Amino acid sequence: MLIVEDDQAIRESLVQYFLRDQARFGPIEAFDSVEALLESPETRKNCLLLLDINLPGMSGLEGIVHIRKRVPGCEIIIVSVLTDSQSIFQAICAGASGYLDKETPLKKIKEALLTLQEGGSPITPSIARKVFDYFQSGNRVEEDLTPREQDIVQGILDGLSYKLIADRLDVSLDTVRKYIRRVYRKLEINSKGELIAMYYRDPGTPL
Repeated sequence: MLIVEDDQAIRESLVQYFLRDQARFGPIEAFDSVEALLESPETRKNCLLLLDINLPGMSGLEGIVHIRKRVPGCEIIIVSVLTDSQSIFQAICAGASGYLDKETPLKKIKEALLTLQEGGSPITPSIARKVFDYFQSGNRVEEDLTPREQDIVQGILDGLSYKLIADRLDVSLDTVRKYIRRVYRKLEINSKGELIAMYYRDPGTPL
């Protein structure tokens, strides 16, 4: 697990908290800038990253693309005081898998990481409200996706894991995966990040 946070007190607090659960999250490494992470010699892949936006040098938003290249398969959750729509949109479009405000308690950050491991896209409730309002501001075109496919997409936009979507809709996990493959083909995308970015960028996307 990686942490990029320039505030020493916050960084150390995160490290100490997650050191208690290395069996679940793996070794904990912390950096005070994106550059420090990119310059570190160790090769990593398929890890979790808590990333701040306001950083010295390269911002977290700028760093997402570089980090994903340097750390293949890295799942990124933004943890920031910035909760404006533009920052959220830019982070999701760049490849972030979740977005939390910096006042989120450590326990909730841990829950967000577990949600991410299960395939969800964790978002702080206040941020989810902004995203929801943004989606509702445009005129939807109710075509292309079937009602069940729309239900699946809504589950993803709500930050649910595939298992929780299956529970919500009372269907099997394999059924959820089947519908998601159909949605990806119809929308010509390949990942949840692209799906979320598409709906955030274009409120007219059918839902």
